[in-house]
Amino acid sequence: MSNTVYLSDVQLLNLSVLLTLQASVRRDRVAACYRFDLSAEQACWVESLGQEHLQMIVANRGHESVFKLRDDFWRLIDVPAGLHAPLSTVRLPEAQSTASERRPSQPEIDVSHARGE
Repeated sequence: MSNTVYLSDVQLLNLSVLLTLQASVRRDRVAACYRFDLSAEQACWVESLGQEHLQMIVANRGHESVFKLRDDFWRLIDVPAGLHAPLSTVRLPEAQSTASERRPSQPEIDVSHARGE
């Protein structure tokens, strides 16, 4: 009998990100905590997980991504390519709606006048 585990595309993404987090923590804990916004306890926990445990987490999570896109992701991909890196180091000002409410085809709404700015 085979022990092959078949993962959906979302589960594979989740596993890839967890493995990336783990490898980053093992390589440089301080940099990984900064880069991925991890606490020291979270970094220790991620580092301690074995391959089977990671697969179990992913398999039992279902088909929902555990990693969310940046709030300003869709706005960032609309800027010229040369500005991606510098703008990725900061957060673009937020509109009233959240990233999950906003879709790429929706126009950006200026709500600054409603807030008295």
